[in-house]
Amino acid sequence: MALGAPAPRAGCDPAVWLREALAAVGARNLRHRGMHRFIYRLGRNRREREQIRLGLPSVQSYPKRPDPEPAG
Repeated sequence: MALGAPAPRAGCDPAVWLREALAAVGARNLRHRGMHRFIYRLGRNRREREQIRLGLPSVQSYPKRPDPEPAG
């Protein structure tokens, strides 16, 4: 509702309200076809977004060469 969606009316079907609220704020459905995780920092400006900690483990760069064959 902070984005401008109307408040639900008394006795209104929640599914109908959700559809109307999403249309009112200009939301759209996005479909993805994989097991991906996306994280977005939400904030009104760049400073607020940079202050948000994501809590992800540090990611090492991917290997540039294949693993060596075991000696045997």
